[in-house]
Amino acid sequence: MTLYVYKVIRERLDGSRAKRAKNYTCYEPKLKVGGLYAHMGVGFPGFQRVLSMTTEEFPD
Repeated sequence: MTLYVYKVIRERLDGSRAKRAKNYTCYEPKLKVGGLYAHMGVGFPGFQRVLSMTTEEFPD
């Protein structure tokens, strides 16, 4: 089983960014690095920019 860990940061429409990044985890690779996404769920309001992605492998 693969866990995808994305580092995202909040970005406003004028291009300014927040100070701290958050980690967003999921089991399917559904985000692209550099992409801008809106309404990603609880704890991720507004627009989020994906900065990087790492994977972690777990035995089934």
